[in-house]
Amino acid sequence: MGNVAIGAGRRRRRRLPEVEERLTQPRRLLRQLSDVDSGRLRRLIRSGDLAPCFDAAEDAAGLDEDCPICFYFYPSLNRSKCCGKGICTECFLQLMPSKSSKVVHCPFCKTASYAVEYRGNRAKREKKLDQQKEQNTSESKKKIQPKSQIADELT
Repeated sequence: MGNVAIGAGRRRRRRLPEVEERLTQPRRLLRQLSDVDSGRLRRLIRSGDLAPCFDAAEDAAGLDEDCPICFYFYPSLNRSKCCGKGICTECFLQLMPSKSSKVVHCPFCKTASYAVEYRGNRAKREKKLDQQKEQNTSESKKKIQPKSQIADELT
């Protein structure tokens, strides 16, 4: 009758580093996005739900990840919720539909209702696992290709 759990039900938010104001505004957009709510974008970046608009680099000098859409390098990227592929915030904004367009599909796996999440910098372990998956996939493709060539020659 008197036992109450203190703090039960409270959701503990991770402590986020302060984001510089300049990193809350996109600077490399290829098309003008008239329907982007800059206040909402700023809140999403500051709350850690979307990656900051980091300064892009053309080479990997000290940066961990490259966006597969724009090919620039960044300290960290947003992750597709469906397949886990990385994408920078500015490319994500350009993929998002305007108010008059249809649902956007994932540019990587084509899943409907594309959404991303920001997990911060990937751990070394995560990066190593991704590299191993890519290596295994390329090795599998190499093994499959000769078999298909033999089958083509027989027909």
